[in-house]
Amino acid sequence: MGSGVGIKPLVGMERSPPTMQQFCGHKKAGEKAKMAADYPPAFLEGLRLYWQGYYWHSHEAWEELWRQANEPERSFLKALIQIDAALIHAERGDWRGVSNLLGRVMGYLAKCPDKVLGVPVPPLRLQVAALQREVDALLQGRKRQFNWYLKPRIMPEGIKPPRRERLRRSPEDRPTRKGKQVVNDV
Repeated sequence: MGSGVGIKPLVGMERSPPTMQQFCGHKKAGEKAKMAADYPPAFLEGLRLYWQGYYWHSHEAWEELWRQANEPERSFLKALIQIDAALIHAERGDWRGVSNLLGRVMGYLAKCPDKVLGVPVPPLRLQVAALQREVDALLQGRKRQFNWYLKPRIMPEGIKPPRRERLRRSPEDRPTRKGKQVVNDV
């Protein structure tokens, strides 16, 4: 966060991730969902990227929005940004880092009402708690492999999620500087 990298076009993508209109189930170009227009474009872009496993890029999209947000959206967006960072650390097997980030996520979500930006917060808290238990088991040696199906599902009202959400981090999800991918991220 705050690296000054900004959102750059994704490098090396074989095909473009689906657009938010495709996620919302639109068949005609220009047709708008009832609720999609109610959300900030940066939130929708971050959501689309998150669903596709582009955690670095969704983190960057949400960070732009977070910088301008007031409470409770500010705490909620910070939680989403930290979830992205936790999933990046999970991809590396840095369970202590994941655990620390998830602790922060729970703190941010504790400041939120039951619904922020159309997302029901109590189910998200439960999902983050389940993810924390998984990481605790890995840290204590009770488990050997991370269950990616525990990735928190961010489901705003009125937005149809993709049929298949990418769980693991996309290989193309790397920050870029001056058109080149950066090796050390987050």
